[in-house]
Amino acid sequence: MTTLNAGDTVEGRYKIIREIDRGGMGTVFLAEHQLIKRRVALKLLRADLAEDSGVLDRFMNEARAAGTLGHPNIVESTDMGFTREGVPYIVFEFLEGSLLSSEIYRVHGLPVRRALRIARQIASALHAAHSAGIIHRDLKSDNVFLTDRDDAADHVKVIDFGISRFIAAEDDARNRAMVIGTPEFMAPEQITDPESVDGRADIYALGVILYEMLAARRPFPADPDPDVVFRRIVDEAPPALGVGDLPPGLEMMLMERFLAKRAEDRFESMRDVEGALAAFAGVVRPAGRDSAPIPIASAPFSSTEVTTTTAATNLVALPAARKRASFGWLVAAVMAAAAGFALLTAEPGKAATDDATFVLHGDADKIAAAVDSTIRAAQLRIDGLAQAPMLRAGIETDERTVRDMLKDDFKLELNPGEVFELVQARGGEMVPMVRVPEGPPLMAPADHAPHLHVGKHGLAALVTTPVTTQRGTAGGAIVLEVPIDLTATSSQIAAHATSATMQGLESPLALVGAPAGGPGSAATIPVPFAKELNVTATLRATLPDKPKPARTLVYVRLACWILSGLLAIAYLANLLRAQPQG
Repeated sequence: MTTLNAGDTVEGRYKIIREIDRGGMGTVFLAEHQLIKRRVALKLLRADLAEDSGVLDRFMNEARAAGTLGHPNIVESTDMGFTREGVPYIVFEFLEGSLLSSEIYRVHGLPVRRALRIARQIASALHAAHSAGIIHRDLKSDNVFLTDRDDAADHVKVIDFGISRFIAAEDDARNRAMVIGTPEFMAPEQITDPESVDGRADIYALGVILYEMLAARRPFPADPDPDVVFRRIVDEAPPALGVGDLPPGLEMMLMERFLAKRAEDRFESMRDVEGALAAFAGVVRPAGRDSAPIPIASAPFSSTEVTTTTAATNLVALPAARKRASFGWLVAAVMAAAAGFALLTAEPGKAATDDATFVLHGDADKIAAAVDSTIRAAQLRIDGLAQAPMLRAGIETDERTVRDMLKDDFKLELNPGEVFELVQARGGEMVPMVRVPEGPPLMAPADHAPHLHVGKHGLAALVTTPVTTQRGTAGGAIVLEVPIDLTATSSQIAAHATSATMQGLESPLALVGAPAGGPGSAATIPVPFAKELNVTATLRATLPDKPKPARTLVYVRLACWILSGLLAIAYLANLLRAQPQG
C-alpha cells in the first residue's frame, strides 16, 4: 500500500480516519491508536521519495527533532516506523487550532501584546532546539501552529523540523552548502554563505514573523522569481512597519537586532531574544484600557440651586469673605514658617537612613522576582523533558542505557552551574540513576515542590518533575539544580548598606560584605517569595549611622520660609484692601 485510505491500519496500531493535508513531501492523516484510542497525526512520506537519501534524511531529521526536544512549544513526535512497502511514517500529537499565518491575515495583523506573547513562545522553543544543537532553518509563520491549552489561547507549537541542521552531527558538506529554506524568511547568510548558517538565522526568521504579525505583510514579499527576493534580502533595508501605537524602541530593535544583514549584529542567542521580548511585553498597555478620557461627573444639583447660591454670595458675603481670606493668608504663613523651623531639628542622617530602608524593600522585591523567574523557566524546561518519549522509555531501563542515550541520542545542554539528575522509582523509593555533571546526588523534595538552598556557589533552586513510563506508571523524576544570579542586586544593595545577608534558608546567604552586624542601624526587610516555596526569608542589612546630610532637606526648609514670606505679603495686601475707603 503506497497510499492510505480511511479504515486502513498501519502496522496494526494506527487506524486511518481521514486525510488532513497533502504536500510536496507526503501526506498527513488523522489516525487513532488502536489500543489507547488516542488521536494522532500520521505523516507518510511519498513512496517515490523514500528512495532519495537526501529527502529521507530530511524526513528522519523531523522525527529526531520532534522526538527528542520534549519542549511544550514544539510539536511532539511519539512514534515512527515503516509501512509494509517500506515507506517511512512519523506519528505526531494531533493539534487542533490554526496556523499563525492564517490567523495573521484573518484579523489583518495582531495587537502588540498578542504578537509579543506568541514571539516569546517561539523563541523559547527555538532556544531549546539550539541548546540541543538543532537549527530549524525553515522557521516561518506557516510552521507555527496556535492551539488552546488549559483554557489559554495562543499556545504555540513549532512544527516541521524537516530541513533542520544537527550541529552535533554535522551534515555532509553538500547539504551544508545548499541554499535551503523559504525565501521570504531566509537570512542573508543562508543565501550568500549557507555553510556558515547558525542559530542566528532562526533569529532573523523570527524577526520576519514578528514583522508579519504586526504589519500583516512580510518585509520582502514572495516573487515568482526567487532571485528577486534573494537580492532584496541581501541588499535592501526592510521597509518601515508603518504601525502606530508601538512601544518606543520596538521597531528599532526589530530592524537592528533581528533583521540585521550581518549575523553578528543580531542577538547572540534565543535566550537574549526571550529576555528582550519579555522586557517589551512588560511595558505594553493591554488593548482597550486607558484608551479613553476619564468622564467628569456632573454636579449633583439643579440649575436653580446654582443660581440661588451664586446670588446669595453676591449679596451678603463680600466683606466677610475678605476678612476670612486675609486671616487665612496669615494662618498659612505662620504654618509654613513653623514647618521650616521644625525641619531645623530634623536629623539628616535619620532621613537618609529611612530612604535607604525604603530602597531595601525594592531590593527584596528584585531578589524574589529573580528567584521566581528562574524557577519558572527551569520548571518549564524539565516539564518538557519529562514528556520526551525517549526519556520516558529510558527511565525503565538501567543506568548504562540512560547514559548512552544522553550521550548519543538525547543531547543534554546545561547552562553553567546547572546540575541535572534522573532518579528512578524502584521498590517504593527514588534511586538516583544519572547525574550530570558527576557528583553527590541531589536531595529532591518528595512532593516535587521547588526548593531553595545555599550551595558553594551561592543561592540555587532545585526544581523537580515526575516522569511517567510509556505505560503511564510512575517511572521516576527529573531534578534540576539552577543557580540564581543575584550579582546585580547585591551591587545595588552595596550602594547604601555596609553589609547584608538573606536569612530564613538553611544557612545565611551573604550578599554584601561580612554577615550583617557591626556599627550602624539595622534594617530587616521581608523577602516576598511565592507561597509555593514555603520559605519565609528576610533581608538583614546594616546601614551607616552618619550618612551625608540630605540636600533635599535643606531645599525644603528654604522653600517653607520663602512660602511663608510670600503668604505674609499676601496677608498684608488683603488687609489693606479690606480697609474702608475715605
